[in-house]
Amino acid sequence: MVKKGTEKYIGRSKVKFIHDPHIYFILTIMGIVLYLVLDIIAQILPPHYNFITQAESDLAVGPYGYVMAVNFIIRGLLSLSFITGLIITFKSDRSRYNTGLILLGIWSVGALILAFFPADITLPDTVHGIIHGITAIAVFLGGSLGILILSIRMRTDNKFKDITKYALPLSIFSVISLALSTILVHIFGLIERIFLASILLWMLIISIYLLNRKEIL
Repeated sequence: MVKKGTEKYIGRSKVKFIHDPHIYFILTIMGIVLYLVLDIIAQILPPHYNFITQAESDLAVGPYGYVMAVNFIIRGLLSLSFITGLIITFKSDRSRYNTGLILLGIWSVGALILAFFPADITLPDTVHGIIHGITAIAVFLGGSLGILILSIRMRTDNKFKDITKYALPLSIFSVISLALSTILVHIFGLIERIFLASILLWMLIISIYLLNRKEIL
């Protein structure tokens, strides 16, 4: 039988654990690694979609499409974990970061939606394909603009100035690559993957930086 004092100690430990941003950034890093591994696996499985010309979403269509569908869920969850870590880290200054956090939230939740509404590879358009397309646009805009706004806000915050010399250029690159994906449609798949990699790399860099800056956390 657990004593009352022990119960209180366990309760406080659980609360401390939940409010520890380290946990969320570690989960983010683990999620990014897992996402990349599954993305590679999905790419090499039949029907061998062309990663230069075809969107990543096409990997979720076919006999092994569930691998990419699971990966969308992982991307959404790791992104939500990252946002949670940031919210805890920002603390009382969170209000100045709200816009960026909301946009990054659209990126995160949108990834979860993409998992359940596969894309259309060929015409005619289906309902789930239309939902996927609209959601993908929101996801891409939310992700690129979210990290850009967060980077700009961090640049004016003394606690984060060191990391923004990497984070801000990367976020600008993300916006540029997204714009290029609408122009260089013949290599859309490649540009899209570069774009997605830039956002995941941004989250990875911020996570590692904050894990090594214990005075901030």
